[in-house]
Amino acid sequence: MRSLPCVWALALGSLLGCGERTPTDGGVDGAAPDATPDTPPARCTRTFTFEPGDLNGAPEPLAVTAGQSRAGRLRAMDLPRDRTGLSVLSAGDFVLANARVAVMIEDAGPSALYDPWGGRPVGVARVRDGSLVDAADFNELIFGLGRYTVQTRTVSVLRDGRAGGPAVVRAVGTFRAVPFVDEFARALAPQDYGDIEAAVDYELAPDSDKVDVVLTLGNPRPDAVTVRTVLHAFFQRYRMPFYSPLTGFDNSMPRPSPWVGFIDDNAMSWAWRTAGGPLTSLVSVSGFDAYTGPALTLEACDQTRIPFASLVAGGPGLDGLREAMARVEGVTLREVSGTVVDASGMPAAGVRVHATRMDGASHLSRATTDAAGAFTLHVPMETVQLRAFRPGHPVVGPVEVPVGNTAARLTLGPSGALHLLVTEAGSMAPLPVRVQVLPAAGDAPSLPRSHGELDYGSRRVHVAFPVNGELRLPLAPGRHQVIVSRGGEYELSSTEVTVAAGMTAEHAVSLRRVVETPNVLCADFHIHTNRSPDSPDPALFKLAAAAGDGLEIAARSDHEYVADWAELVSSMGLAPWVFGFPSLELTTFAWGHFGVIPLLPVAGQNNGGTFDWVGRRPPEVFAEVRRRPEAPTIIINHPSGAAVAGAYFTAAGYSAATGAGRAEMWDTAFTAVEVFNASDFEGNRMGTVRDWFGMLSNGRRVFAVGSSDSHGVHPNSPVGYPRTCMYLGTDDPRRASATAIRDAVAQGRSYISGGIYLDVQAPGGEGPGQSVSGTGPMARLRVSVQAPAWVDCNRLEVYVDGAAQPAMTLGMAQQDPMNPTVRFRGEVTAPIAAGGSWVLVVASGTRDLAPVHPNKRPFAVSNPIFFQR
Repeated sequence: MRSLPCVWALALGSLLGCGERTPTDGGVDGAAPDATPDTPPARCTRTFTFEPGDLNGAPEPLAVTAGQSRAGRLRAMDLPRDRTGLSVLSAGDFVLANARVAVMIEDAGPSALYDPWGGRPVGVARVRDGSLVDAADFNELIFGLGRYTVQTRTVSVLRDGRAGGPAVVRAVGTFRAVPFVDEFARALAPQDYGDIEAAVDYELAPDSDKVDVVLTLGNPRPDAVTVRTVLHAFFQRYRMPFYSPLTGFDNSMPRPSPWVGFIDDNAMSWAWRTAGGPLTSLVSVSGFDAYTGPALTLEACDQTRIPFASLVAGGPGLDGLREAMARVEGVTLREVSGTVVDASGMPAAGVRVHATRMDGASHLSRATTDAAGAFTLHVPMETVQLRAFRPGHPVVGPVEVPVGNTAARLTLGPSGALHLLVTEAGSMAPLPVRVQVLPAAGDAPSLPRSHGELDYGSRRVHVAFPVNGELRLPLAPGRHQVIVSRGGEYELSSTEVTVAAGMTAEHAVSLRRVVETPNVLCADFHIHTNRSPDSPDPALFKLAAAAGDGLEIAARSDHEYVADWAELVSSMGLAPWVFGFPSLELTTFAWGHFGVIPLLPVAGQNNGGTFDWVGRRPPEVFAEVRRRPEAPTIIINHPSGAAVAGAYFTAAGYSAATGAGRAEMWDTAFTAVEVFNASDFEGNRMGTVRDWFGMLSNGRRVFAVGSSDSHGVHPNSPVGYPRTCMYLGTDDPRRASATAIRDAVAQGRSYISGGIYLDVQAPGGEGPGQSVSGTGPMARLRVSVQAPAWVDCNRLEVYVDGAAQPAMTLGMAQQDPMNPTVRFRGEVTAPIAAGGSWVLVVASGTRDLAPVHPNKRPFAVSNPIFFQR
């Protein structure tokens, strides 16, 4: 996963390349002729003022009918239902509303968003009977000049609409460098716009589908300024999928586009359309989409009014947005209505119908059938193709609809269903599990990426995580491979099931736990939900996935947002299986990312109580973290890498030879490092493993953590690969405590599991993280290696002071004949240096973890035991 700071660096670096200096203008991209970047240029004497608005606006801004528009503040009772729990909209923010759309503008003041000033759109909905309804899952829209956005001082209502005409909300401020990117982005985009005054007007006319964004910019310089680095950026597509009229839902090869949209199939969708030219993509990665728009010219010593962009809203879903965009652009669309029926002629609900041009790939619109199987699409005045998509079934179509035809009927092929019931062998209690369904032969039905349908990868037609072990799935008739699993402590079930047309195949599965881990619970300390802008997974889904893959401690670790999901665990009935752990990924844009465990949200504090790191060094920030009442442990996440902003060891100039970084950057108190980030021992041998060994060899007792850093479970970023298994004195998640977990991580009382389970003890019972004295020149260790039959495990290694001892091949001869899950149980030896040695054990396999986690290699690594002669 590319870090968010790296994404900004890519975008700003691209922007920097867009500018060029000409001899005829007074300055390009913010620098006066011969001026040094970030040196305040010469100023003229004019002072810029902007007409102030009313601080409240219309008293009832949602009381609108056709032919009206209103602007005013929202009361708590006016706020729309927050379907996802992720909205930042609050009472006191502003709303622009007419009979078609409503757009909400955040009040001035500290914002929970990455652009921290307020005064930006934070919601899209529609008004029905005086209430906001169909609110989109809006995340964040950023626009500005290079690394600068408007630091909003005031937001007010310039015109509330009661006198007729458009309603206008005005945000006034001065351009300021966005704090979280300024430190590293200054070298990439050095142009200074910090003296530009701005009024941002949001204008909504009666019966319009769009809010026009108009900038009035005051240039205090004696020369005109041409700004070519005009940024339009979105943290949105993991909450509302991206859409372009040129490439559909596929943004893998973006092209200049007249607008980009974000689609909510169940509510309002919205699009951003620049004035005067297309949006040209700079970067699209990790949920961040950055574009540059037409250049702006600011007149010398004057205010320049610039039609900047429009926010177009429509819904529900893509078709409603397409219809709204056509009205805005003055384009005539035709309506195609129809029905989808099943093989018996009965209405088929919940089927997605896609419209394309005749090439079958150029996407035009889509809609989902209602309970009567009906759909309506708005398409251009040309012949189009329709296709019907239902997960687990062949795609139906194309059905051609020529110009002049207004109706279509699509008939699905035969269908059946699978009813699955999973219990635990012995107790027969329902189990949370992972269920995968693949065709017994051939590939899964699919559509082009432009259509935006979910692809599970690896030929899978369904992947689901029923928390109560029961599931019903629609499937095409035929033979299907049904794989049911529950992580590495259980054997899996892989069975071919035949589904008959019109019938439900009953399939009961009993999973047997074969790996015993008394006194051990396993955790993943790096799990993202869609509270992070680069994750598509809702918290409910992430917890179900964690439980289904047998994870016992799940730490919610979102970027710059403290959240606890203990109540969610309880409400889902998962308390017997999962301990919900509150934490934070402290995400700096200068010197790395860090797991803070545990950390409880603080009511009334921005983003639940995060830490101010801008302009500060790591030791100072870490000291503040440790002063919190929870006395958190800090985990150095993904410590090494090319992106300085996301890798602490890289930013601090870490050397494995010395086991330290530069003094001003280096913290001497951390004891936990995410050595294994969605990866195994062999893949990190010359990277994070070498860095970890360097600290140990220099006398620093630092311990490994393994975490998934899972952003999107599909297609292959599972929660809990790998996981950190801790000696907690219990294997019951209900008896776990945040304090005990924190201490186990900090003290290294753990091992890392990527499907293999490992126990290492000295003769006196001392284990990882502990010390043993009086050993003599040769230490003896008792080692137990366990893995279910579907996990390959064929190698055992002992490392002494970072040097590998001769490896042992594990095979039938090493297995316990009475319990083949035990791949090795016995004693190994390790030579101990005169001054003492640290020793750890690694177990691994050759084949990947398919069919559960394709392309993930099985392994386990103990944390070190410290021996003295």
